[in-house]
Amino acid sequence: MKKLLIGLLMVFVVLGVAPHRTSAEQAVQIKINGELRKFSPGGKLVSGRTMLPVRYIVEDPAVGGEALWDHNARKVTINCANNQFVFVIDSRKAQFNGREVTLDVAPFIYQGRTYLPVRFFAEQLGATVGWKARQNTVLINFGQSPRVMGYFYYGTPEELDHPSLTDVIFRWLETDGEGNLFYEYWNDAGGEARRQAALERARRNGLKTHASVMLMGWDAAGKEKLHSLLSNPQNRQRLIANLTAHAIRYGYDGINIDLEGIPAEDRDNFSRFMSELAESARAHNLTLSAAAPAKAAGSSWHPGFDYSAVGQAVDYLIIMAYDYSTSKPGPSAPIYWVEDAVRYALSCVPREKVILGIGTYGRDWNLNRGTKTTFYQSSLDNLLKSTYPQVRGFDLNSYTPYIDYRDQNGQQHRVWYENNVSLGEKYAVAVENNLPGISFWRLTGAFTDFFRILGE
Repeated sequence: MKKLLIGLLMVFVVLGVAPHRTSAEQAVQIKINGELRKFSPGGKLVSGRTMLPVRYIVEDPAVGGEALWDHNARKVTINCANNQFVFVIDSRKAQFNGREVTLDVAPFIYQGRTYLPVRFFAEQLGATVGWKARQNTVLINFGQSPRVMGYFYYGTPEELDHPSLTDVIFRWLETDGEGNLFYEYWNDAGGEARRQAALERARRNGLKTHASVMLMGWDAAGKEKLHSLLSNPQNRQRLIANLTAHAIRYGYDGINIDLEGIPAEDRDNFSRFMSELAESARAHNLTLSAAAPAKAAGSSWHPGFDYSAVGQAVDYLIIMAYDYSTSKPGPSAPIYWVEDAVRYALSCVPREKVILGIGTYGRDWNLNRGTKTTFYQSSLDNLLKSTYPQVRGFDLNSYTPYIDYRDQNGQQHRVWYENNVSLGEKYAVAVENNLPGISFWRLTGAFTDFFRILGE
């Protein structure tokens, strides 16, 4: 029986819905600006929406509003922060500042309390809302809206139209051991026009633009280039001058550094480079960000990256909390590792600088050969339409969905990917820790459930 219940729970989670629970299990908690609020009766989950008693929310010190009840009309009017809401019991039609809106779930009365959809109410007031499924907790932060920074890599201008985006990081620059700057791709005659079209689309959509440069040190040749670049003051200054001139020439708002696999002996050299680049960036009013490998306290991973020193230099440190499983089959971003990475970052870097990087892709592991391929939304669509025998599941430890299947050659595969449940839980990590934003790798091929999370 226990195995059956666990199996049913996995099915519900994969489908993005909650399994049936008793009323005691259905209780919903709420955190406002990081503090747990206690009230009775508690919150309710209705059709996937969190409903909370109106007075506990409106009269909370973080909101400071008032609720007026009209018994005859079965209507509640809420005034707060120079805004007015009008809700009618059992009706999905509501008003916000005189404008009619349609709610996903109608308000209702339970144990003498009026319940409202908390996400709609909070987001109209400019709050960021998250849902921590493992603890049945609504997370609400009032304050500045978070940044949503998408990496553009071999993309199309249309990918920049998502309304939740605030920033786009154009990862199309590359450097070498001498600090020269060149394009990684789109090097043909039409490359300049394609880049310009993407930049113009981003600016038309009001997005902040960042020029990103990469140099990978995952093999001996790459490490040698990184060492040559970082250990030589002239090479460092050449790259700084090239990046600054490039950003000014093309009108970028910022510079993003993506140097990975930095040798341990160049730890101080990289920190020095970032400090020198920061001086140039600030002198020209450019935002400086850096992609950081995810680390945990006590870990020996990535000794060449000094979180504290780099964090002091940059405006934003983007924690790449993905690519956890690279040599053996496993999830790309288990939730416990994402939480550890954020916890470590906050122990080294001011909260207002930490951006959580989320991977919007998966891996298809061939279990017979021990090989893997990157798995995108199109890969998922094709697999689900195929005739391969499939078994879907959800790993509760890593909070990640997977699909087991056998291909046309009889090879056994396991796909670790992301869906609205797993991505929502990662987004909740950023909200719960009140981070200034998230980033994601990458726009092209991203699971559509990620954009669903942003839209909600």
